[in-house]
Amino acid sequence: MLILNQLSKISLFAYLPILLLCASFGIIQGWILYRIARPYQKSLRVYEGILLAFTGSFFNSVTPLGGGQASLTYILRKKQFSFSEIAAILWKDFFLFQCALIIMATLILSISLQQAFLDFPKAVLWIILGYGINLSVIFFLYSMSRFPQLYIKISNFLLLLLQKLHFIQQPDQLFIKGKEMIDQFGIYTSQLNQNKKEVYLILLMNSFRLLLLYAIPYLLALLLNLPVDVPDLFKIIALSCFVHMLNALTPLPGDAGWSEGMFILLFMSLFTKSAAGSMMILWRCATFYLNIIMGALCFVFIKRRLG
Repeated sequence: MLILNQLSKISLFAYLPILLLCASFGIIQGWILYRIARPYQKSLRVYEGILLAFTGSFFNSVTPLGGGQASLTYILRKKQFSFSEIAAILWKDFFLFQCALIIMATLILSISLQQAFLDFPKAVLWIILGYGINLSVIFFLYSMSRFPQLYIKISNFLLLLLQKLHFIQQPDQLFIKGKEMIDQFGIYTSQLNQNKKEVYLILLMNSFRLLLLYAIPYLLALLLNLPVDVPDLFKIIALSCFVHMLNALTPLPGDAGWSEGMFILLFMSLFTKSAAGSMMILWRCATFYLNIIMGALCFVFIKRRLG
C-alpha cells in the first residue's frame, strides 16, 4: 500500500523523461546495427536499424534464449541479406556489446567491490559469478578466433565421444559445419581488426548506452523525492551494473522475477524496502515492459512493410 501511495504522487508528465531516455537505448542500438550492417548493403537506412533494434529487444524479452537473434535473422533475410552476412552482423553486434559491458563492469567492480562486501556480502559472490559468465563469453569468442585449430580438435573429440555414447549418428557432417563456424569467427575478428576506428566508436556508443541504462534508477529516485545527491549517482550506477551481472545467472525471458528481486535486494542498501520497491516497479516498466510495447509495434510495422 505504501508503494502504491508513493507512485500515485508522481505526475504522468514526470514519466516523459524516462520514456525518452529508454527510447534512446533502442535508438543507439539501432544506430550501431546500421553501422555494422551498412557495409553489406548500402541501401540500409538508420531508421531501419532502429526498427531492427526494438524488434530484437522485444523478442529477447519474451523468449528464453536467442529469440532476438532469430527475429533479426528473419527480417534481414527478408531484406535480401545472405546468411553469412547476417551471421557477421549479429556476431559483431553481440561481441562489441559484450566487450563494452565487460569494460564497464570491470571498472565499476574495481571501484565498488569493497563497499559491496560491506553492504550485501552474501550477494557479492553471485555478482562475481555473473561477471565471470559474461567474461567467459568474450574469452570463448575471442579464443575461438585466435586459436581455431585448438577448438577444431576439441570439437572433433566431443563429436566422436557423443557418437560412442549414441547421441549422434553422423559426426562428420556436424564437424564440417562446426569447422565452418569456427573459420567464420576468425574472419569476423580480422574484419574488426581492419577497421579499428569503427570498433572504438561502437564500443564508445555501447558504453554510453550502458551508462544511461544504469543511471535510470537515479532519475527514478529523484521523481520519488528520495534523499539522493550527485555523489549517489555513481553508487546507483554501480548497483544497476550489479543487477545486470546477476541477470546472467538466469535463462528466464526478461529475467522475470529474478531481476525484480535482485533490484530490491541491492537497492535496499541505499533506500528503504518500500522505496526500493517503488523504484523497481518504475524501473521494470521503463527497461522491460516499454521495450516489449515498442518492440511489438516495430515488429508489426516491419512485418506489414515486408509482406
